[in-house]
Amino acid sequence: MECFNCGCVLTELEYCTNCGTDVRQYKKIIYTSNRLYNEGLERAEVRDLSGAVRVLRDCLRFNKNHVEARNLLGLIYYETGEAVEALSEWVVSVNIKPEKNIAKEYIGIVQSNQGRLDTIKTSIRKYNKALDLCKQDSPDLAVIQLKKVIRLNPNYVQARQLLALMYIQKEEWEWARKELEQALKTDKGNLTTLRYLKAAEDALGESSDKKKNQKKKETKTAIYRTDGNETIIQPVRGPEMPGVGVFIQIGIGILIGVCVAYFMILPARISEVREELNGKAQDYATQIDQKNAEITELNSRISELEGDIQTQKETINSYSGANGSIEVNNNLIAAAYAYLDDSQDSLNVDSYLGMISQDYIDNNASPEFLNLYNYLKNGIGTSASESFYDDGIEAYNTMDYDTAIDKLSKAYQYDPDNDDALYYLGLAYLDSGDVTNAAAKFNQLLDTFPNSAEAEKAKKHLNEINE
Repeated sequence: MECFNCGCVLTELEYCTNCGTDVRQYKKIIYTSNRLYNEGLERAEVRDLSGAVRVLRDCLRFNKNHVEARNLLGLIYYETGEAVEALSEWVVSVNIKPEKNIAKEYIGIVQSNQGRLDTIKTSIRKYNKALDLCKQDSPDLAVIQLKKVIRLNPNYVQARQLLALMYIQKEEWEWARKELEQALKTDKGNLTTLRYLKAAEDALGESSDKKKNQKKKETKTAIYRTDGNETIIQPVRGPEMPGVGVFIQIGIGILIGVCVAYFMILPARISEVREELNGKAQDYATQIDQKNAEITELNSRISELEGDIQTQKETINSYSGANGSIEVNNNLIAAAYAYLDDSQDSLNVDSYLGMISQDYIDNNASPEFLNLYNYLKNGIGTSASESFYDDGIEAYNTMDYDTAIDKLSKAYQYDPDNDDALYYLGLAYLDSGDVTNAAAKFNQLLDTFPNSAEAEKAKKHLNEINE
């Protein structure tokens, strides 16, 4: 344990031996935090995850920098399907302790698995949609969405709880109990799950008792009466069975009715039904022909409208796309504002000008656009060249040759008289292993600045390259 004031390792004394700060309360806080972390770890080991979450949150209230508690809390969130909360805890943990922190590995595992990331996003989106459907009083659609969520993420405890609640609302107690039992396999100590499960089991118990009582009533076979000291058992008699003659008469009556219906009533009724069906069939055929004609006309209209929409989209994109007139003009205006603002340096102007493609300048730019563009570029030439030259030399000295090449190229572009920028650009290419570009830059230096102080150095490097 380290002193909160000076960082010195604390001893058993009640004060810091280095700075003399009273650390009694501080030690109590740290000890309480560690005790709560151990309790949370024990609860997690027996899968009392919700209890572990409560304890670990209390632990972080005492010591927000407890890295192990945050990592464990993130693992529990991830296990119960709360991936966003898990990543949040791990990110905070990495910010507190950037080095030798296992939370980095957890984040890397999640981010490296694109399929898992997509599954997490989809499950969260569908869960939120199910919540909206519940608020809109559409429980059947909510149940469909929640089933999809559980198929994607079987350990999503909140989704199972909400699905069980939908079943309870519809009094489908057995389905609710199954979902809650699955939720308990993930988190054994979740109070919400246990409360819902008790309600479902109580309802199932009441329905079972009703069935048993009804069955007892149906299976009662005798009536018990007392006469003085004697108990008389009287069997329960069912309805008396009719005689055989009654059945014969009923059968003859049914047979006569069937014959009359078959030979007299049925043919006329069949003919009537056929005529009715034929008339309806003709009506339906006429309606179908009309609908087909309307559908054909609508499809033709849709095709025309889709063509118009595509044309309009292409027109809009030509004005608002990455190389469109609107976007390019906005970049030029931003560069002009940055140039007029004394608090802005030339690199800000260059950043906006750099967003304008050379293709637009060569083929689409108006004369007024080119005048302002060239004015701004010439206006920041010297200062921008100096800034890029300093950045390029710094990158070259740190052996960051790619950055050095980029910065020194821009320095020479803004100031074609800067022979030093051209010379060090050749050195950056040479040290990066690009001999061809290095030789080209040194030859350019000799052609453009033959009397420069850097010309002799460039000749030596060219001789080394040729050898």
